[in-house]
Amino acid sequence: MIAERTGRTVVADFRPRDISAGGQGAPLVSYVDALLLGEDAITTAALNLGGIANVTVIPAGRPFDSIAFDTGPGNSLLDAAARRLLGQSHDQDGRAAASGEPSDELIAELLAHPYFGRRPPKSTGRELFGEAFTDDAVARCRALGLSDNDVFATLTELTARSVATALADYSPAWPQVVHVSGGGTLNRTLMGRLADALIRHAPAGGEPAQLQPLDPLGVPSAVKEAMAFAILGHEALHGRPNSLPGATGARHRSVLGAIWPGDNYQRLVEMVGMAQATTARIDRIVVTQANIAPLP
Repeated sequence: MIAERTGRTVVADFRPRDISAGGQGAPLVSYVDALLLGEDAITTAALNLGGIANVTVIPAGRPFDSIAFDTGPGNSLLDAAARRLLGQSHDQDGRAAASGEPSDELIAELLAHPYFGRRPPKSTGRELFGEAFTDDAVARCRALGLSDNDVFATLTELTARSVATALADYSPAWPQVVHVSGGGTLNRTLMGRLADALIRHAPAGGEPAQLQPLDPLGVPSAVKEAMAFAILGHEALHGRPNSLPGATGARHRSVLGAIWPGDNYQRLVEMVGMAQATTARIDRIVVTQANIAPLP
């Protein structure tokens, strides 16, 4: 539809080929996380706190060996609880959670959910960590005599611990830096709980992972996914693999994306032909102040 309405060349439908290679067809943005945030000397991670939390772990010097998976809830449980208990879309700044006390007993019960014990690659959504899960958690809080603020504190701590536990259990190496993005970064209480959880779950003798927001690197969270798919499309046009088997579970890397030629297709083919003679695959993406343009 986009190709028809704009007349421009479109690259889309990235998932089917990965699924044909035995993968889940997601996550796809992890490919760009690895190129953008990988370091030669240290293991890093990219954490996105959307409705569902997902993480990409990038081994030192080996971006194409990265793994990625959904750790569990991000904002989904907190937002569902806010709609039910506060009549609001979310817990502004984590204020309700900051005023309550988490129940360690209930958090332990909730972390016993089978999803948290599954090894990656894995993905989930609001069908699992959504309204029904929240209703059950609130009911359990009520049975324990917890206040509404305690409910938010418990769900916030659950989210933080599920991320830290996933990194401790499934990361091939403990990341020294965790670049974090997504709406959850605006929840101060969640970010504080997450920082504490990463300290507690650091391996013996290891340094706590440092939380760093993504935006100061020159990649605003709001445009990261759009940028990622532009890069995926770029690599597809060049016929280069743009997937990570460690993220999707596929048997091998593939060129993902179907191409619908538009009125600029011949020009794109010419540009690709000229580029092929002088450039190899992309191994790293570096954002500098010189190439950051203001958003329109």
